[in-house]
Amino acid sequence: MIEDIWTQFHQQLLVFITGKVNDKHLAEDILQDVFIKVIKNIDQLDQPIGLQAWLYKICRNSIIDYYRSKKIDKDDAASDMLDTLQVYEDNQESLADQSQLSACLSILINELPDDFNSIMHASELELIKQKNIAETHQLSLSATKSRILTGRKLLKKKLQACCDFEFNENGPEANCKSDCGCSD
Repeated sequence: MIEDIWTQFHQQLLVFITGKVNDKHLAEDILQDVFIKVIKNIDQLDQPIGLQAWLYKICRNSIIDYYRSKKIDKDDAASDMLDTLQVYEDNQESLADQSQLSACLSILINELPDDFNSIMHASELELIKQKNIAETHQLSLSATKSRILTGRKLLKKKLQACCDFEFNENGPEANCKSDCGCSD
């Protein structure tokens, strides 16, 4: 099971962590710590649909732990990173409540052509800055922006064909209207 998780998620988690610490070697160290935590705590995972959210929560917490271990001052730039991660974590927790929508987006993004799916995953699900995505994928910033724009158009078509959306006080809810696989 752990090997499957590593195979499926290690690259996107590495991209996510690298975008937050701006050092590939440090990101690799943090990723190793993340998978040690995964191995120790895999029995705490409630359901398979929560796996991705659970992995990203461990990543965010590990990044926060790294910055806290540096004993940063409130005026330090790393403090801003902690604040950003906390806001991101709060937003992710509200998205976790909408697990069907998150699962649907993830499935549909994975179905995009290879030129788009990893970039869209980084941009739309991991909320990595376009500049960092460009560096990670060894593309120019304009090429990255173009792929994200095209990827969003492709994703919109897939979403409209697959799901009906209702918006309420908790945000959007997706109701699968076809056999696209997002309700599995």
